[in-house]
This record gives sequence, C-alpha cells and structure tokens, in this order.
Amino acid sequence: MFTATVTSEDYLGAIYRLREAPETPLPLSHLQEHFNFTRVSVHEMALKLAQRRWVIYYPYQGVTLTAEGERIAAALVRRHRLWERFLTDMLDLPWDEAHAIAGRLEHAAPEAVTEKLARLLGEPTSCPHGGPIPPALPAQPGVTLSAVEPGSTVVIVRIFPEVPEVLHQLAMLGIGLHTAVQVRQQTPEAIGIALSDGREVTLPAAVSATIWVTPA
Repeated sequence: MFTATVTSEDYLGAIYRLREAPETPLPLSHLQEHFNFTRVSVHEMALKLAQRRWVIYYPYQGVTLTAEGERIAAALVRRHRLWERFLTDMLDLPWDEAHAIAGRLEHAAPEAVTEKLARLLGEPTSCPHGGPIPPALPAQPGVTLSAVEPGSTVVIVRIFPEVPEVLHQLAMLGIGLHTAVQVRQQTPEAIGIALSDGREVTLPAAVSATIWVTPA
C-alpha cells in the first residue's frame, strides 16, 4: 500500500475536478495548464500515479482515476469544500481567501474531524462557489487487487465499480466472490495472478483496480 503525499493528492484532486466524465481520459495538457508545470514534470507524475495504481495512464490520451484514486480524490475534494464552507459561513472570510486556506487544511484534517465539520455545517451539498461536495464514502473492505504485492494470496470480497464489461470478463474467467488468487507479478499495465485450479491469468490494470480483496 502507498500513502498519498500532498503532491499526489493535489494531482488526484485536480484530475477529479477537471475531468469531463469519470471514464474519459483527462489530457495531461489540462494538468500542465492547471499547475503551470512543464510537460515533462506532469508526464513523470502521471507515470508515478499509475505505478501506485491510482490512475490509468493512456499514452497520447491522458489519465483516468482508478477506484482507489477516485476515493482519495473525492475525500480530498470533500475536505476542501467543507473547509471552504466553514471559513466563509462561520468565520466570514472572503471566498478567495477561504479557498487558499482550505487548500492547506484539506491535507491535514483526519476523516473524523471532516465528518464532525460536515455535521456542524448541517451537511452542506455545495461549496461557496457552487461546486458539489462529494458525499462521505462508505469504507471499502480490504484493498484493491492492484495494490497487492507479488507473492501474496488474497480472497475476492467485492467488485467495485461494477462495470458490465469487467463483470463479463471475470465471469468468463470463472473469477467471482470468494475466489482465492495469488499475485504473481505487477506492471503498470497489467497484473498476473494464479488461481486455485492452477490457471494463470493476466488482468489489465483497469480491471484489477475494481477487484477488492482481503488476505487469505
């Protein structure tokens, strides 16, 4: 498991905010313009995020968030917009000043504080600028298969998000809930697993990022 740094959270949050749709790759040029960074630095960061299984990188197209990346980004945006609400509604700060301060607080507040803040504010649904506040996400069991180290044996406990094409592919492979698998190898593009019947299967990174597992 990787721990998200301030920089990686900023990138994931930006992807979440700037994308047109969850399934549509966000061009890296959008991130370059947003952060005013060089093309090379943005490309390097995209590859790092892909290695951590937080995004799927599509050459010449851009990036999409994986299930894990989505959770990190949504939680970050939730914290940011709740703090903006607190700073404008409770402390009467101008919204531009509140935005800058919330940009620092969003990385520091633990989940328990965030949810108490939401209750204090009456569970607002939008930030002072009208941006929707993502709902609190229920805890997912375990981790995604994409985060498991090679050599580990795990059991599948959930498929999320429930993408029809992914469900069909897993069904054709005989992979479902309670299936035990051993991770053999990981690359940014795919993961190799061994099933209990001896078969070895290679799954695309986008598929492994939807498979939630716990230790066997």
